[in-house]
Formats: sequence, C-alpha cells, structure tokens
Amino acid sequence: MKKLEAILKGCEFLDKLFGYREKEIRRKLEAAKDQCETVKIQAQIEYEESMNKLGGKDVNYEAVINDMIKAKEKMLNADTTLKAIKEIESDLNSEVKFEPDTKKA
Repeated sequence: MKKLEAILKGCEFLDKLFGYREKEIRRKLEAAKDQCETVKIQAQIEYEESMNKLGGKDVNYEAVINDMIKAKEKMLNADTTLKAIKEIESDLNSEVKFEPDTKKA
C-alpha cells in the first residue's frame, strides 16, 4: 500500500472521500511543481535580460550583476523546491504495510 493511501485510510471518513482527498493532495503537488516551473522560467528571462543590459552604454554594472545574482538564486531555489517536491511524491508513493488500529472502540 502506498504511504499516502495508508495515511488517508487511517482517517475516519467515508471510503468515497478517500479518493477525493488523494486526488486533491496530488493536484496540490502538481500545482506546486507548476508554480516552481513558472518562477524558474521567469527568473531565466530576467537573467537573460540582465545579461543583455551589460552590453549597453552607461550601465550600472553593480546593479545589473546584482539583478543577475537574484535571478540565479530564484532559479536555484526553484530547482531545490522541485527536487523536494519530487522526494515528497516518492515518499508518498512508497510502499508501506498498513495495519488498521483494532484498539478503537
């Protein structure tokens, strides 16, 4: 049994809700990945635009380089977050042995 399924089956609710909750969790993970990809793409665009500014006249190189650093940091953060999301998905999809709690009255 998948860890996510085991977690959700441990909750007390109708079996029909189990599937809905699982789908909602998976949708939220996908939304988080999409958001990270969007941030990463925007940061790549910002980085390229900043690089192009370096060729101009009367450029404040310090400001442009700082903008490039910020854009690179956004890209790295997005990559780190994407990696974390992938690890969360793997963890939730890992197999576990589920033993129902028989002590409940």
